[in-house]
Amino acid sequence: MGLAFGTNRTRAWVLMAAILGVAACVSLSTSRGGGVGNVPVVRGTFKRGAVQQVRIALETGAVSGIVSGTGTWEIIQGGDQILQMPNGTMSDFPLMFDSVRARQIPPGMRSEILARPGGGSFLTWNGKKYRGDIAVVSTDSGFLVVNRLPMDSYLRGVVPLEIGSRTAAEFAAVEAQAVAARTYAYKHLTTSRAFDMYATVQDQVYGGVDAEKPQSDSAITTTADVVVLYNGQPISTPYHSTCGGSTAAVSEVWYDQPDQPYLRPVSDRIPGTNNFYCDPSPRFSWTQSYDAAGLRAVMEKYLASYTKAPKNGVGKITDIREQGRTPSGRVAALTVQTETGSYTLRGNDIRFVLRDPKGAILNSTFFSFTRETSGGEVSTFTVNGRGYGHGIGMCQWGAIGRARARQNYRTILETYYPGTTIGRIAS
Repeated sequence: MGLAFGTNRTRAWVLMAAILGVAACVSLSTSRGGGVGNVPVVRGTFKRGAVQQVRIALETGAVSGIVSGTGTWEIIQGGDQILQMPNGTMSDFPLMFDSVRARQIPPGMRSEILARPGGGSFLTWNGKKYRGDIAVVSTDSGFLVVNRLPMDSYLRGVVPLEIGSRTAAEFAAVEAQAVAARTYAYKHLTTSRAFDMYATVQDQVYGGVDAEKPQSDSAITTTADVVVLYNGQPISTPYHSTCGGSTAAVSEVWYDQPDQPYLRPVSDRIPGTNNFYCDPSPRFSWTQSYDAAGLRAVMEKYLASYTKAPKNGVGKITDIREQGRTPSGRVAALTVQTETGSYTLRGNDIRFVLRDPKGAILNSTFFSFTRETSGGEVSTFTVNGRGYGHGIGMCQWGAIGRARARQNYRTILETYYPGTTIGRIAS
């Protein structure tokens, strides 16, 4: 394919490419039909989802990668188009990046390269399709790759990954997930860094175009611009898979963060029964066991990252003791006694130390345990737990159970985020 370069800016970009290694109130309805009354409107601070831009970090320290497109696309630098790719150039002209070279570029030359798709086409990063633009910026640690796109388009790649495919009877749970994800995103818009959110569980899992599903698209549409409010503003809306019977307050799990009035323990018990809305979850109850070697292995590998344990080994695990319960019934702390000393794990840190042999963190801190000792060492350690995830905010399997019980998405959200109201972005 022949490429024509006609401006100084284009030549400058080509030089840089060579260096980088280029190859009021409104009425809402619900899925059950019928209005749910007037709701407050948020004006001025945010834009509606069709136009509000979000910046999602696909990678923050990429060592290499390829930007391409499914059709026509263009490269922009300094606000000007410097190169346009004709249709069908996915394999003909990829932009290839090498972070080893990137670190050698003087800071003044680290100009952003922006790729923008033509009508009806998508950009790709390492083969995955995304709506909107992709910006690639060279940094000291590699490449920052950011997908910039409208809020509604972003949600299309989030909601199906977070709630999965549901039945028609469970559609209200998908709507609740759409509103929770939207609210979280608005709350995390920021000007303090070059992107708003990560594309991982560090914020919300985002899969781009390939993740989109008709059912979640419909839920995003039926809840268009709807958010969860406290004191008239969108809140942080954490959510998790399975609460195991009760959600948790912030400080029960993230012990170094302050509690919020709308994030407090909420019972998931079905009224008049001994059952829970999240019972159907495959991880409502679970067991994880360790022998002496397995327990010592995880402690040797992870304990020093969360306590003052020595990094060169802790020796035998001689005892493990529980240090109290939180208001929702979770383990507040564990004290691990070893040959080198006594170390205390608090809140969610427990999950990041008590991993399974493959490195997956413990399902939750909602558990009890038994232990046996032999020869002065814990020989077996068995954890019997409930729930999956941190336990704060909306229980996704609980939302599914509540949808099956014909609760609408507003009821679901106002239950798991007590003291909040449902509103709409209207600017």
